[in-house]
Amino acid sequence: MICYKDMTFCTQSTCRNFNNGCERALTDEVRADADLWWGKGKDEAPIAQWMDVPNCYEEGEQLELNWD
Repeated sequence: MICYKDMTFCTQSTCRNFNNGCERALTDEVRADADLWWGKGKDEAPIAQWMDVPNCYEEGEQLELNWD
């Protein structure tokens, strides 16, 4: 199976490193770049994704919701 950049991407956005330079973070920018590479429309590119939390995951700060 061919996939974008021949690598597996991570969707764990609560990871401390997700928005801090992680090369495996599946960000909106990565999705857009994959769509351009594939050339068949939005969200059509084959992107391999981890099915579980990868070993490199580091718990980040959780968003606190204030329901008051």
